[in-house]
Amino acid sequence: MKLLPGIAAVLIAAASFSSFAAPLSAVKQIDSEQASNLQSIGVVSVSGISGSPGDAVHALKEKAAADGASHYRIIALDNPGDSSNWRGNAEIYR
Repeated sequence: MKLLPGIAAVLIAAASFSSFAAPLSAVKQIDSEQASNLQSIGVVSVSGISGSPGDAVHALKEKAAADGASHYRIIALDNPGDSSNWRGNAEIYR
């Protein structure tokens, strides 16, 4: 019985923290023209993402969602030299 209040506290804390992050499906990629009508809230970066460019874009989208963005715009995306690891930057917006 003493376990119930602890479980309730954990569930409430998890719900409150998850409300800060935007759902991944709600975060949309935009171009520079569309971005001109939105407020920038920062930049997110990823590196060492193995796979395809799409994997790096997905990682950027996840970071944008975690930061509470509604939109993101890819600034840079490349794989250095002979590597299959990708890196990228995206500006994020509300």
